[in-house]
Amino acid sequence: MCGIMGYYSFGKELPDKNKLSKMFSLLETRGRDASGFAYINEDGNLNIHKAPIKASEMIKTEEWKKLLLPKSMIMHCRMKTQGSEKNNMNNHPLFNKLGIAIVHNGIIHNDEEIIGKKQRDGEVDSEAILQLLSLKYKGDKIKRLFDKIEGSFAVAILNSSERDKLILIKKDNPIDLYFDSESEIFYFCSERYIMQEALGIKGMTKMGFNIGESNYHFYEMNNNHSLIINKDGVEAYQRYVPRGNWYDRRFYNYESERDKVECPWCFSQTKYDCEKQSNRCEVCGVEIDEEDLYNVI
Repeated sequence: MCGIMGYYSFGKELPDKNKLSKMFSLLETRGRDASGFAYINEDGNLNIHKAPIKASEMIKTEEWKKLLLPKSMIMHCRMKTQGSEKNNMNNHPLFNKLGIAIVHNGIIHNDEEIIGKKQRDGEVDSEAILQLLSLKYKGDKIKRLFDKIEGSFAVAILNSSERDKLILIKKDNPIDLYFDSESEIFYFCSERYIMQEALGIKGMTKMGFNIGESNYHFYEMNNNHSLIINKDGVEAYQRYVPRGNWYDRRFYNYESERDKVECPWCFSQTKYDCEKQSNRCEVCGVEIDEEDLYNVI
């Protein structure tokens, strides 16, 4: 279990940094092995700060104290499941030279299949998400995540080439949302109560009826959906169909592992049916000829 959170400011007002610090500290209940945050500065450059320390210690660092809050930010508290936190490349946010940064809560079961023999920056399964987002692909990259990944993910994404956008993706892991209609700031977090406590959100009643939470409006992302935010508000809210259930595939799968081969082009594991006239790699899409095959499982 890990925790993700962040915000997007549509207007001139920015979050109260003390409240944001409190929210970050509360998020460490979901992971104390490491913490970090990412944002895009006014010059359009991606900035990453992370360390193998819990969030309540991160907010005491000079990097956090001196930080002037940007228009948007993504943040992460890590509970390690794969890869030591001592290797900072395993800690979130994960990023690459293309200027893409992600924070992820969940578990990917087929990261080795997706990454193949490409050189990895760290050892964490979340790299599979970053890998798919970074590929040159003309289609819907979010759909590609749902098509290729086996596992669960709540993901927040920043991209320096699309500096005005914040992308959230939910599959089987929670993302709760609040919009402050007064300050025009959008918040997201793995748990609603963390935002309520940090931001001082309280329910209001009249004559025994719940009439909301003042200027804060709560939303819960539906499962298997993505939400794209830009400077004008919601750009897209879209449903996707995920890849088949990992548990069923591993324990009730009638397809033999002997039907898988290593793609000679991207080195990923892919299905191969010798009775078909044409087979293509499920990861890179290149056609595989029988004479090209090697290292059959």
